[in-house]
Amino acid sequence: MALTERKGRTPSTSVTAPTTSAPAAAPTSGAWTVVLLATVLALGAALLLAPHDQHPMLFPTRLLTAHNQTWKTVVVYDNGKSVGGVRLSLDPSHVSSGAALAAYLSEHIYVDGIRLVGEPEPVRILADRVFTGTGRLVTSFDDFQDGDRLYTVAPGLLFVWPFVKLGHRVHIRAEMSPTKRDMILESWSESPRVFHVHDFFTTDEADALIARILTIDGEYDKLQQSHVGHKSRAKVVSSHRTSENAFDQVSPTALAMRKRSFDLLRIPKYQDDMCDGLQLLRYQQKQAYIAHTDYFAAGTSDDWNWNPQHGGSNRFATVFLYLSNVTSGGQTVFPLADMPEGHTHPPLHPDALSLFAKESWEADMVQSCSSRLASYPMKTHAILFYSQKPNGELDPRSLHGGCPVLDGTKWAANLWVWNKRRYGLDDTRADTIKVVFVNPTDGPVDLYWSDTKLATIKAHGQQPFSSFHGHRWAMKDASGNVLHSTELDKALGDAQTITIPA
Repeated sequence: MALTERKGRTPSTSVTAPTTSAPAAAPTSGAWTVVLLATVLALGAALLLAPHDQHPMLFPTRLLTAHNQTWKTVVVYDNGKSVGGVRLSLDPSHVSSGAALAAYLSEHIYVDGIRLVGEPEPVRILADRVFTGTGRLVTSFDDFQDGDRLYTVAPGLLFVWPFVKLGHRVHIRAEMSPTKRDMILESWSESPRVFHVHDFFTTDEADALIARILTIDGEYDKLQQSHVGHKSRAKVVSSHRTSENAFDQVSPTALAMRKRSFDLLRIPKYQDDMCDGLQLLRYQQKQAYIAHTDYFAAGTSDDWNWNPQHGGSNRFATVFLYLSNVTSGGQTVFPLADMPEGHTHPPLHPDALSLFAKESWEADMVQSCSSRLASYPMKTHAILFYSQKPNGELDPRSLHGGCPVLDGTKWAANLWVWNKRRYGLDDTRADTIKVVFVNPTDGPVDLYWSDTKLATIKAHGQQPFSSFHGHRWAMKDASGNVLHSTELDKALGDAQTITIPA
């Protein structure tokens, strides 16, 4: 593409005529050299002294302006990569759309992507999206700057934050979170891919989530010893997970955390069916969770494709929130990774191992938590780690555990985000009840699940919900007076209508 041509002004000079009437002698070559040198020096001084935007144009000049900048040089990487980048110069013709740019960049770098079972290997995978190093989806030439890093993403995959280097920071603007809080992502480990997240949530939000843990009373969601298992109705108590947990599916704070997590992961639209409920956790002294992965093994069940690299769905990333400080212990450890250079663990208290039986799994964890990559609990701090590699492959190095609490109580929460619609939504829980709440009055009423307002039902209106056996609901007037309350009973049927009595 041609650069814009703009002609500059030609500087003029005046020559004073000699005062003598004798013919002027022709200047010697040495004199011409002196005159030329003096002119160049004078013009150079003018350039140095003039403001940057007022430099005289000495010759016709090609300019790049804010509106017609023609070339930008970038370094292009495949999704989530920090090495092997290719330097390219781009002009607007390469970015007629984001997809067009992705296809063009795919000609210059290797793009890794999904490989469907039974289909022939593609000669080359073409990316369909491009992101900047700040996580911005590129749709036009104005979406990136000269010198930026760009990252290609193949069809069916999600953007994965690149590590770049230890301590690298990215400022992230939240769009879906109700509070619009900005966040800072700090690189912590490349493999497994772990980040510190600063300014993800507030002290008030942490306190609100702790309060919620103690008030949730549904049979499936209330605080109880943690389970393991992939089906909500087939969970198993494990001797290797001694913490307690609850699930917050509906509170405003929980919803804000879920939407903020989608902002953090640069998933363009919040989708409730791509994440589990916010899991709220309590670890008291000696309680822990042995090292495990958050994703499910590829062969977990025959009724689901668990392999994202072959087009399936599984847990993609985990956002883990520390809701409290802990006096000692309670780290999140990644036993397959070392602490980064320059980072060390505080000395282990000599009595720490006396809390556990010799050679127990808890004692082994205490040792691992004091020597391997570990994040220490600090109120309002969060970490992000990926269960999948950028190409969709499940990452065994994401193995992690909840270290034994040695002193104090650890309150935490975590959210699992899937790469696609999550497992289990097409199954029906045995205690599911379809309920319709009816307001026969002449004024609006507020509908509450437990202590959380979920809807306002207009006069003579109704509101349907999917709920479960044992859930408590109430309808209140504008002053907060309870007009009717009920606890759902599965014995009354799979479909029920709840009406304010006359």
